[in-house]
Amino acid sequence: MPVVNNQKRNKKKRRLKKLLIFVIILFVLLIFAGILLIRQRENEDRQQRKAEAIAALESVPTVTPTPAATPTPIPTPIPTVTPTPVLERAYVFDPDDYLGSWHRKNGRVVIEITKLSQKSVTFTYSQTNKKKTATCEATVKKSVAGNASRFSFTDSLGNVAKGYFTFDILYVKIKTKTKAEGAKVHPSVDGVMIRG
Repeated sequence: MPVVNNQKRNKKKRRLKKLLIFVIILFVLLIFAGILLIRQRENEDRQQRKAEAIAALESVPTVTPTPAATPTPIPTPIPTVTPTPVLERAYVFDPDDYLGSWHRKNGRVVIEITKLSQKSVTFTYSQTNKKKTATCEATVKKSVAGNASRFSFTDSLGNVAKGYFTFDILYVKIKTKTKAEGAKVHPSVDGVMIRG
């Protein structure tokens, strides 16, 4: 009788081991499935942001200056002066719509536009690293042409960056040209800004 009980115990142990191995394999598979799902969602989010930025760039109308009408000279033996054509610029944005604070969705990039006209823009740029332990800042004043402004600046940490704004929607692209030695954060943004 004890031999039969021993065999039954051993049989139960083997079944429990098999069941435990099955549960562990199932758990590992669920973890892998979860990781793949998270990566897929991140890729979809990244693709959506890229598509929004491309759509924003494509929706920016091109502004071409139109010359004013010039009078046609009348042929006479007396020389006449022909006026120089005056170019008129078609502005496509209202500067008052863009004054104030703007930020990226993740909250790490903040742009404060303090002065804006159809000729120049003055703004403060601020960006923190992911841990929010370091910040780079810069105050920039540059000219505006049509509905865009190109600029370059050196931030508070010594990083040198260049970029541009478009003012149909506030689309910002800034890229660091030269990173400062030891800087834990550097200017980098590409996308549509959010008011507030």
